[in-house]
Amino acid sequence: MNNFFLICFQVIINTMAQLLLKKGVALVDFSQPLCKLFWMVISNIYIFGGVFIFVISLLLWLYLLSQFDLSFLYPFGSLSYVLAAIGGWFFFAESISLYRGGGILLILVGVFLIAKS
Repeated sequence: MNNFFLICFQVIINTMAQLLLKKGVALVDFSQPLCKLFWMVISNIYIFGGVFIFVISLLLWLYLLSQFDLSFLYPFGSLSYVLAAIGGWFFFAESISLYRGGGILLILVGVFLIAKS
């Protein structure tokens, strides 16, 4: 049960990192010269936070890889797609079409079946 919590936590923080990066790049003007663009990216608190959380996510992922078969663990990462779609809808007013909703449902069913194996 504790390892299942760690798997879910890793998926959640991975998705949080993606959402922070999305927020951060929305504040960056990519038409700037490379030197200025570089400074805008490294000084952006959202991008910095996203990268920091990614590092934590990576360390946790490495630990989880040492505990589980890759064929069991890796599909849980696809739950990030589900959470990212929900986060995009909630935080960025992105739409979830019928096809995306169907894809999310298929991912959830697939992860459920793998979790039962």
